[in-house]
Amino acid sequence: MGPDGELPALGAVLLSSRLPERERRRLRRRRLAGAVIAGALVAVPVRADVLTAGHGRRAAAASSPGWAAPSAFAGCPSAGPSSVVFPSDSPFHRTGPGAIVWSASEACPGGAGARIAALGAGDVPAGPLAPRTASGTPIAPRGPLRVSGAPFGRILIAGSSPAAPTSALAVQGAAAGTFAAQRTVAGSGSPAAVTRAYLGDVALAAPATPGAGGLQVQVERFFRTSFSAARQAVGAGVPVSSATVALDFRTDALAVWTSRGALYARYLPARHAAAAVQRLASVAPGAHASAVLSDDGRAIVAWSEVRGAAASVHVAISRAGVSFGAPALLERFSAPAGAALPAASPTLIRLRSEAVVIAWDGATGGHWVIREAPVELTGLGSVGTIAVQERDALMWSFAPGPDNEAMLLWGQPELGPAATSVWAARGFLAPGRRLVFGAPEAVAGPGPNSEGNLAVDPTGDGAVAVWRGAAGAVEYSIRAHGAAR
Repeated sequence: MGPDGELPALGAVLLSSRLPERERRRLRRRRLAGAVIAGALVAVPVRADVLTAGHGRRAAAASSPGWAAPSAFAGCPSAGPSSVVFPSDSPFHRTGPGAIVWSASEACPGGAGARIAALGAGDVPAGPLAPRTASGTPIAPRGPLRVSGAPFGRILIAGSSPAAPTSALAVQGAAAGTFAAQRTVAGSGSPAAVTRAYLGDVALAAPATPGAGGLQVQVERFFRTSFSAARQAVGAGVPVSSATVALDFRTDALAVWTSRGALYARYLPARHAAAAVQRLASVAPGAHASAVLSDDGRAIVAWSEVRGAAASVHVAISRAGVSFGAPALLERFSAPAGAALPAASPTLIRLRSEAVVIAWDGATGGHWVIREAPVELTGLGSVGTIAVQERDALMWSFAPGPDNEAMLLWGQPELGPAATSVWAARGFLAPGRRLVFGAPEAVAGPGPNSEGNLAVDPTGDGAVAVWRGAAGAVEYSIRAHGAAR
């Protein structure tokens, strides 16, 4: 690929079910994991119908219709990225109130630690509270947090213990209720990743031993209230970073991590012995990875890395039995100056239809742009581009919704990093094996905005976006249910 960011003749990857929709629904109502998923990888060109976002201070001066004016939680700044979470047991059924969750800085009343703001009617958040037990004892994990929906309408918040920073603390509870500590890997360090599967199962990956490396995975089934015993992905003594984990319907797990300059994966079937560790590729320090796992023993892992001034995005798709072959290059380009490769790039998500789509940051004409691509059952779709005229589009979040849609959230530097506007777009699968996005929606005007996240409410097409504003303030905007598409 040339320095201008031209894509090679290769698209993205998508998994899709062979079962009719009515049969999948019947199986899900019976809590059976019956979908059969197949993957394909083919060469495709980049679409000519590039979606272009507006630019300039006037274009992003206020939120678009459908997005409420941005608000902030006064007096309780964050120490890092915030999360939006909706507990659910399907893409269209919420099981409890959602929440905005963040790791508060020492400047927050009550000191550092997790804060949770329950989402009420219209997804409007209440004031932030620190998680507490039924007896009123504070039980707030600290440091970088990993957040997910959990069974029975609860929310999982995992971080480090305030009493022992090298030990993990994972708590669960209702957004507006009490929390309780969960049994996790004894003495393990701060959790590396969490993920949630279709029925509400949740997996947590954490170091095997504080300061000694390794990686272990625990799973909580949708019908239980505690985690299973830990399963080892890689033993202590092996340095691990940038870990992620994926689940299928049966709670088979796929652990992915980097160690000593390489990217690895290990398949952990729920009812069988763990498969061998597989080395996927050599990677540069700081590589970002995303993964999905299907019920027929196939998986996709996508990752990005930067070597010097050259950034690249890769994908590996497994054969049956989660056996990976050689990875494929999606894009290689000269990384535009002034911004690091976004942490959300690339992201793989599964839509309600069980199709999987990918989005990542690439470059065109010396600017960051967002690529996206779907595939239907009949084949791989084409790659589209969300570009910003004379500006960069830095991908922050890519999330599925209940109407079989995907929503993107990105930051657009207007006058440098200190003046970044916030934008979103909503896309649907369309004929011609494409993912077609509507017009970009301005969420917030230029400011010191960064580290955004987004989630779609399973009860409708409403969404909540959250990002870090001036002095670490947790800012948010709500996309109204029924807003124009």
